Amino acid sequence: MWSDTLPEIAAIIADMRARAGRHGRTLRFGYRTHIVVRETDAGARAAATRLVSRLDAAEGEAIRNRSLDSTSAGVSRQAELRDTSDDDGFTEEHLWTGIARARSGCDAAIVGDPDQVVAKLRTCMALGIDVFILSGYPHLAECDLVAEYGLSNL
Repeated sequence: MWSDTLPEIAAIIADMRARAGRHGRTLRFGYRTHIVVRETDAGARAAATRLVSRLDAAEGEAIRNRSLDSTSAGVSRQAELRDTSDDDGFTEEHLWTGIARARSGCDAAIVGDPDQVVAKLRTCMALGIDVFILSGYPHLAECDLVAEYGLSNL
């Protein structure tokens, strides 16, 4: 699944487990999200803000509308998260929807210091997430930061 709020993740997992259970099956769950990690929470929030600081709102909307998946249920949910976020783009603690201003698809990021990011990922694991697909912008630079802050040992 794509980035979502913790209650929604729990609800999706419970629903899908129940459906699978009715057929004698079990499921594993994966989670796709972006990461913005810095030494401090303030630094991570500043980095997230910088990512979209030069984006024109109309151009961002045009990018999203050109996307082939612009009407999918997943993209609709990401738009809902963006539309219900606070003025800084956060829809819940450390879940930032600002990337959604510039793209379609998996549009949210876990933003924070290393301990906050790990705590968020571990909470997802406690809910039943087994596998993560993590990325960031720019890709290689954020990958280096994930390694630098020890998140690769999660």
